[in-house]
Amino acid sequence: MAIQTSPNSKPGSLFFNDARSCKTWLKTIPMTNISQAQQTILDSLRVFNRDSESNIVPLERLTCMELMREKVAFLLSEQRAKYAGKTIPLSSAEYAAWNVSRTLISEMEAGYRRCWTNATGEHEELAAHSALIIQRTIRYIGLQMLMAGFIYRRFDNALWMRLHLQWMEAEERGLTNIKMKDSVGALDGYSSVAQAYTAVLLGQLANIYELSPRQIDFVDAVLKRFGQKVTIQAEIPISIPIQGNVCAVDLLSNEGAHFHENIQPATHVRMLDVSELSRSLRRRLKKLMAGEEPGSLDLPAEWNIADATFNLQRLHQLWCEGNILRPMSNVPDEQDAILSFGISETHFILSGDLFEQPGVKHELSRAETNDIAMFGKVSEATIRAKYADFNYGTETWGIIDESRGSFRVMRPGNSPRGVAIGKLVGIKVGKNGVFYLGVVREIVEETEGQIIVTIYMLPGKPEPISVRNGDLRGRTSTTYVQGFRLPPMEALKIPETLIVPTNLVHKGREIDIYHQAHGNPKQVTLVDYVERGVNFERVLIA
Repeated sequence: MAIQTSPNSKPGSLFFNDARSCKTWLKTIPMTNISQAQQTILDSLRVFNRDSESNIVPLERLTCMELMREKVAFLLSEQRAKYAGKTIPLSSAEYAAWNVSRTLISEMEAGYRRCWTNATGEHEELAAHSALIIQRTIRYIGLQMLMAGFIYRRFDNALWMRLHLQWMEAEERGLTNIKMKDSVGALDGYSSVAQAYTAVLLGQLANIYELSPRQIDFVDAVLKRFGQKVTIQAEIPISIPIQGNVCAVDLLSNEGAHFHENIQPATHVRMLDVSELSRSLRRRLKKLMAGEEPGSLDLPAEWNIADATFNLQRLHQLWCEGNILRPMSNVPDEQDAILSFGISETHFILSGDLFEQPGVKHELSRAETNDIAMFGKVSEATIRAKYADFNYGTETWGIIDESRGSFRVMRPGNSPRGVAIGKLVGIKVGKNGVFYLGVVREIVEETEGQIIVTIYMLPGKPEPISVRNGDLRGRTSTTYVQGFRLPPMEALKIPETLIVPTNLVHKGREIDIYHQAHGNPKQVTLVDYVERGVNFERVLIA
């Protein structure tokens, strides 16, 4: 379906000049190609926001923005799969898709800002909608921060000042708690400036650089359900003891909310009273630990109890107790870390050979047979060619610093490898070190382009093993796959665990283990999940 335009339209002209024609035009945009539809609305918004020759009535302009807002929300949600959750850095195509979405959000903010200029100028008919305009502007500022977080990139700190200025405008005019319709950003269809502002502050306080896309959605869901339980005030909340830890925001800074000790009220400081939010989250944590399902507690129903509990505990810590203190870090003597990526590659590095099914006799390839016939052994060239088919190898990344149980490393600029939150890696510190297993816990792409990755170490020296689903009734394959055994560390009271591929077996079911050194298969039961990453699960066995 072609996009219908006026016969008199020209490049850079508007496709509509009032709410009615805007609604008609939006219906002509085909939704079969999300990228094209998003680009079409972006191009129109650019003209719409900068057009100075049309006679669009200010109230009609606001109505047009509201109509486009619904369509933009749908397109952003659909387009997100092209960049969110991808390995960092993005490919050029993924980055282009992200950049169009980011620019579209920026233009939506610009559109509402133009409406605000009209509302505070000569167009009094918009004054009744001042709270709505500020609320929408705050939403799109927050979305720009979130968009950067989707690809773990730092955003321009000037966004914070723009956000705080909108809040101060709303405070000055007494607009912070006026309820308005919000079918995009609220579950019950209503929101306020205060709810929008709080959602941005708490969303960034959740440290998006440590979260997978699924965890980001969990944070968003919790905020939509319980964010209204936070109040913003100029005085220290009475629920906070004297000299207690207070969550506060400086309206004159390029920063968000933080926890402070001994903070004093000031004209430019606002306190967040999170006491009611804390009570609500603690009640749900208690019920989760008692075995109640998340869906029955107004939490995302698709989450299991263990994962919902872990993530809710983390949010309570960050939102209600104070920033999680990181262990002291230091720069180690060794400057390089050697990394392998994923279960298969790390298994090869640790075992020293390609993976084969246990008990299956190795059959020589034609090249190996010819080598043995000619040289009496398999040649190094044949071995290299055999391994080259799998493209296994390691990379050397620079170590920034280390702390208890973790390393911060910098990705080389010429590296072809990408990283993702929750991804398993093998890591060896220095050329003479020993390979251990680690998990990517934080990714930050700095404004200069450097990608900094925090890797948390898994306890115990890993042993490469073969694993398979041991449930004879439920398994779909009898073949073994690569896994690892992490031995118990009795001094630290850490039990034996296994690293297995995601969804290998369900809780309470059996796992068959084959350890090459022992030579005999063994069957164990998966008791519980200790940690679940994007490409592995660490499980407790018995």
